[in-house]
Amino acid sequence: MNTDNLIPRAINKIKRILGLQTDSRTLFLKTMPHSSLCAEIGVWKGDFSTQIKTVTAPKKLHLIDPWEFQSEFPDRMYGGDVAKNQLDMDNIYEGVRKRFENNPNIFIHRGKSEKVLQEFEDAYFDWVYIDGNHYYEYVLKDLRLCLSKVKPGGIIAGDDYKWGEKEGFPVKRAVQDFVKENTLEENLQILGSQFIIQL
Repeated sequence: MNTDNLIPRAINKIKRILGLQTDSRTLFLKTMPHSSLCAEIGVWKGDFSTQIKTVTAPKKLHLIDPWEFQSEFPDRMYGGDVAKNQLDMDNIYEGVRKRFENNPNIFIHRGKSEKVLQEFEDAYFDWVYIDGNHYYEYVLKDLRLCLSKVKPGGIIAGDDYKWGEKEGFPVKRAVQDFVKENTLEENLQILGSQFIIQL
């Protein structure tokens, strides 16, 4: 069976079935394999983590986030826009911990992705979803780290591809530079605000 372009075909089928009434994150999740080994980078309060659990029934879901207040990003949720200090971030982390404490296949890693991802063997994940710091250098670093940690044929995906007009669309630029440097331009699909790269 030819597995080339499975993700785009699955996305087009879902679009035809559901129309565009469903948000792009939900559409994306419907293309992901069930019972997989996956990770979410940038968890916040765990709302999308719950969707991953519900839609894909992962074998193991690793939630990665430092839950660290970063005042240098005052317009971001974790830097002052929502959370006002480290205590707020600690409370958000505690809420996530309690939310998933009875889910034995969900593992919470409190730390920066660059450190946590190094703890996994290469080619461990079936897919990884990136929704951490949206600035160019952070997105590009997460993409590069995931390249070795995701299995060949697996997926690196993420949110907010079109975010940050005033910042020059940093997510989009990072994704485009990443696929170019790894000759993956043909493997990039955009679904609304989602980017999907098949390795």
